[in-house]
Amino acid sequence: MTEWINLREERDFGEKFNATFLFARQNFKSLSLSLLFLGTPLMLAGTLLTAYYQLDQKVGRITSLEMLPSGFFGFLAAIILINLVAYSWLLTVTLSYIAEYLDGNREITPGQVFSRASKKIGLVIVGSIASSILAMLGMLLVVIPGIYLAVAVSFVSTIIVIEGDSPFKSIPRSIRLIGGKWWSTFGLMFVMGIIVGLMQIVFNIPSLAVAIPKALHGNMASFDAFTILTQAISSIGITLLYPLIFIALAFQYFNLVELKESAGLKQQIDMAGNQPETTLKNEGEY
Repeated sequence: MTEWINLREERDFGEKFNATFLFARQNFKSLSLSLLFLGTPLMLAGTLLTAYYQLDQKVGRITSLEMLPSGFFGFLAAIILINLVAYSWLLTVTLSYIAEYLDGNREITPGQVFSRASKKIGLVIVGSIASSILAMLGMLLVVIPGIYLAVAVSFVSTIIVIEGDSPFKSIPRSIRLIGGKWWSTFGLMFVMGIIVGLMQIVFNIPSLAVAIPKALHGNMASFDAFTILTQAISSIGITLLYPLIFIALAFQYFNLVELKESAGLKQQIDMAGNQPETTLKNEGEY
């Protein structure tokens, strides 16, 4: 029998890494199915759209504004939009799976995840845009506040999906939770980013195998079946690996909520208080 993982628990830096990979391993089949069925289509669309414009439109050879092809900014806006939606959807699917697990569901299906995620995706997108604008405004002032804010709002989507708050309530809550724990949160994101990046190389090997011969023959601007296939493999890697970062951040979120608010402890006390009375009628005689 698979051991149940208590999400609402204080964990140190190493324990959060162990919990992330343990959760991914124990839920590999159902989580992978949810990610592949629900996350891959949009992620693949964004990857292919980006690759097409870079190759067929020869974007890499543009050296001045006069060389920009017709409709460049419209196409660029479309690329940014679809990648924003794809990333937000992948994040929402991952967090919705975690929310199902938190509710006690141990037979999670893609349909259940889709039902929950589809209700939250709009709010997550709004939260992502608002968080990005806040971080960019910080960058315009000074670099350090921008970096600080980018990390400080990293729980916004988690709060939206797990707690059901609105995006604009989730932003200050995320900042409050990370207060005093910015460095540990940043460190977790940084190290997990490196790990996921190294693992993603495996899925990028086919793309490199196709791109290198093309470069040697001066035929980089070719969007053919091999390019589509290798980009699809790369998209599958992103779909399966990026959620590891989301899961690690979710464990950090639960860790800080427990550390600062003892939510899990309060829940256990409430459950203990609601236990049915089991005292025997004649217990007093003994």
